[in-house]
Amino acid sequence: MRLASDCRTDASLEIPDGITLDGAGHTISAVDPPGGHFTGGILTNAGRSASVINTRLLAQSLANVCDASDNRLRGIFLDGASGILRGNTVLDIHQGPSACQEGNGIEVWNFSGDTVVVEIADNVVDGYQKSGIVASGDVDATTRHNRVGASAPQAIVPANGIQIGFGAWATIEENQVTGNRWPRADAAATAILLSGSAPGTVVRQNTITGNADVGIYIAAREATVTHNLVIDDGAVGFYDIGIVNHGEDNTVRDNDVRGYDERYFGVEPGTAGGLQVE
Repeated sequence: MRLASDCRTDASLEIPDGITLDGAGHTISAVDPPGGHFTGGILTNAGRSASVINTRLLAQSLANVCDASDNRLRGIFLDGASGILRGNTVLDIHQGPSACQEGNGIEVWNFSGDTVVVEIADNVVDGYQKSGIVASGDVDATTRHNRVGASAPQAIVPANGIQIGFGAWATIEENQVTGNRWPRADAAATAILLSGSAPGTVVRQNTITGNADVGIYIAAREATVTHNLVIDDGAVGFYDIGIVNHGEDNTVRDNDVRGYDERYFGVEPGTAGGLQVE
């Protein structure tokens, strides 16, 4: 499928099973339907396989209404499907000054029991609400060469640039990620968050800049975090830590961490967990 021109939609557009949507650089804008509000992903899958390439997505002045589960706002949403998400620009997936736990730029989740495989590469994601790129569940996600900016309403909702969790496995490499800042002690906003990611997840050679409470937050086990450049610049929030380890048997080594009040938390040289600092 090839998009012939810019267009608007007030409901999710489903990609047929096994089909690649090539946006050819055109823009799909999400707007609220008459008498209601936009729900779900702007683009989503109809079957077990779907891909999106070269497509520009944005949301326009959406109503601030909180939704749950499948109805949460997303830009591209693959639910139980494998595919390739490459060369897309996903902007302003938010509901204005909203604290709703939704508004993810690119999200892949799968709780069907069969693993799906997704490549998320060479995308630009900026101005999202809660998270830039998310993978959750039985997902193998290769996430590389993406540029992920900051959340639009980050002073209202704690946000994350890239989040891998609920058993998802990922290689996160050579991305450029701008951090997020949350002013209170009840949460920390991050650039890259591993929250229950599968053992073997790798975070390497990423460049993290901007103003993040935490550059890389590891709440997982058997992850490898290596050769990342983590730089903080801006006002200090309640937290200001380069790399946090709250997991077991993780390997943290050869990272370049600068500008934080505290470079590491839970990372000690030569510990039994195999943690190493450069």
